[in-house]
Amino acid sequence: MPVKAQFDNIDFRSGDYRITTKYDTNTYSTDLKVFYDGDRIFKANYEQYVTGVKEYDLNNDGKKEIFIEAYSGGAHCCFTLYTGKFLKEKFILTDSLFLGNGFYEAKDLDNNGKLELECSNDMFAYAFTNYAETRFPTMVYKYENGKLIESTSDYKSLIRKELDIFLSELKEMTDQGFKCEEDGEDTFNTGAGSVKTVLAAIVADYYSLGEVQKGYELVDSTYKCPDREKYKQILQNDFKLR
Repeated sequence: MPVKAQFDNIDFRSGDYRITTKYDTNTYSTDLKVFYDGDRIFKANYEQYVTGVKEYDLNNDGKKEIFIEAYSGGAHCCFTLYTGKFLKEKFILTDSLFLGNGFYEAKDLDNNGKLELECSNDMFAYAFTNYAETRFPTMVYKYENGKLIESTSDYKSLIRKELDIFLSELKEMTDQGFKCEEDGEDTFNTGAGSVKTVLAAIVADYYSLGEVQKGYELVDSTYKCPDREKYKQILQNDFKLR
């Protein structure tokens, strides 16, 4: 979700509806207004910079869903996606999705005429090494009854393709060899940290496939450093990959 030129205001139109934004550089917030046939029907203030307004017919039912993209500012954070819809000359917010420094694309992933959101999950950012080396596992959301429903496990072929990429990257790292740090030493920005961040994405993908134990078996066979058990506990407890 690319950020527009800084502080651009938006004037979005859809039929008789119009959405405008105005960013206040003093309060670092955005006023958003929705109009129908010239009359204001909705107003909200976001303590974020609204970077975009888009419309999608997610369910292929002829009714458009509105996406409001907002950015908090900062080097690596944070994006939020708000969803809404026009209904009987009104505008209603239906849901929101916190994306961190991830992004989304609206795609028809199962060729049924409906769009899903393919998102990148930045949960491992800075967890095991620097941001540039962090891997972002895919997450998929369906839009049902106005809500974004996490449905990654329904798209196993997509996850397996990504998993193959992560496994190839891991093999390249292990073939080159990496140094384990001494027990109690920090592994951030080390070869061990690089391996840990790729393994974390692999475990996450196996979790989405319902095969998380395969991920931990790979950790055991690949990462034989002194902090291995602590690392596995972090994945299981902090990231709920169990």
